[in-house]
Amino acid sequence: MKYSKTLDGLRGIAIIMVMLFHFNFVFEFGWAGVQLFFVLSGYLITSILLEEKENSLGYYLKRFYWRRTLRIFPLYYAYLVLVGIVFLIAKQPSDFLDLLPFLSTYTFNLYPLFKTYSYHDFYFTHFWSLSVEEQFYLIWPLVIFFSSQKQLRVVLIAIIVGAPISRWLLDILLQAKDLPDYYVGQTVYRFTLGQWDGFAIGALIPVFGLTKRITNTRAPLLYSLQGMLVIGFVNMYLYFEQGSSLSLSSLGYPIAETANGQHLWSYTVLNVFFLFLILYAQNPGTGFSLLNRFLGSSWLVFTGKISYGLYVYHWIIWMAYGKYLSPIVGSVWIGLVIYLSICVIVASVSFYLLEKPLLSWKDKLYYNVKESDNNRLQ
Repeated sequence: MKYSKTLDGLRGIAIIMVMLFHFNFVFEFGWAGVQLFFVLSGYLITSILLEEKENSLGYYLKRFYWRRTLRIFPLYYAYLVLVGIVFLIAKQPSDFLDLLPFLSTYTFNLYPLFKTYSYHDFYFTHFWSLSVEEQFYLIWPLVIFFSSQKQLRVVLIAIIVGAPISRWLLDILLQAKDLPDYYVGQTVYRFTLGQWDGFAIGALIPVFGLTKRITNTRAPLLYSLQGMLVIGFVNMYLYFEQGSSLSLSSLGYPIAETANGQHLWSYTVLNVFFLFLILYAQNPGTGFSLLNRFLGSSWLVFTGKISYGLYVYHWIIWMAYGKYLSPIVGSVWIGLVIYLSICVIVASVSFYLLEKPLLSWKDKLYYNVKESDNNRLQ
């Protein structure tokens, strides 16, 4: 699969959304950047696996997991070691040893199903999404390899239909335990099967050949945007009718809320919009020239390249900023610039000193014998 700078641009948008959400909730819709990451992953990973499934099963799996290991593991486990050192010195975070078995096995998102979790652990709370992705990576290559094109289409439709059902069933189980709505919403939000429709919706693009079937990507993008906004503002209106309120910056999609059953349907609605955004990024045609240039802008593409480091580090940087710099800076907006700058510097250093040198090995041990050029998506 050829490298596409617009997809790095979308990664950049996704991580900026997440960081704006976490910084004093200045953009409350920003949490949806995680959904964009899921749909992107489904598209990219499925595209790569479909290209390589003609290799033998052993080589196919070794190559895939070798590349994923180089991309994900070093930074992730380096971060865990760093926090482990902090724990040995300061005994913080206090629940580190309890969480470590789940963190080290990429099952952290399932922890609340076994033990009560506060959802306010700023060291690790964002790692739930990495757990969901790794669990997807564990199973999806085998599904691709052993499925025909027709079978794969059936599997995708089943996942897209089944994910909201799994969210509903988990909701019933949690409500039966008389748990607070906040806990129910967050646990459903982080549930593996409940988020797999994002990956499946992204996988629709290569499996159904949507880039060739949908040549006018502008109209579907506009219609899906309008639909997403209308549904969001109807949800917002229902909140007002019930005596509650939502920030306009949430666009009617507050994170992991159970009111109006949002935790059951909203993720799929957002995933569908992001599907058409990705289709547009891959085949923009002649419309939205300003958006085209924005997605391919050098600063946004670079942000996408370092997005993994930004995602891993941004929470702990936010903790340090809030404790040491926020009282001095005062202004939220000046603080946001300082915070983002620190995040970019740290993630850039990590990218060039740790991630990029390791990524240079991704094709050296298990190269793709069917791919002559080496210009592939990371």
